[in-house]
Amino acid sequence: MNIRDQLEIGDNLMKSICTTTRKSLLVAGACLACGLLTAEALAAEAGPLPITKLRTGWASDTFSIETNRAIINPAGCVSPDGYMSDSSHPGCKTHYAATLMAFSTAKSVTVIVSDTECFSGRPKIQGISVAQ
Repeated sequence: MNIRDQLEIGDNLMKSICTTTRKSLLVAGACLACGLLTAEALAAEAGPLPITKLRTGWASDTFSIETNRAIINPAGCVSPDGYMSDSSHPGCKTHYAATLMAFSTAKSVTVIVSDTECFSGRPKIQGISVAQ
């Protein structure tokens, strides 16, 4: 095999690697976009709104938020008198800290709730944003 044949084989190999890499990046990008769209599609926002009552659980590590505005209830929960979270939910401690700070300083919040899940009959909190 001469040098020209070896260079041609190397060139073809590089083209194949580049094509495979581009396809992999496109697939990865599409998967990432689908994941982001799915996460957005499964959440709804309410707010900014004032917190009128902050409830904690009876013998359970839960909390809920009440407001003087209509509760959004995209999941069709049976007791939509507030938004609720439990310590087993991802981010619950962070959500509670933000809620406690907002309640104690009379700041408005935007509540992000699940479009598909309820907790204890109430819309499940997925996030809290505090406004200035």
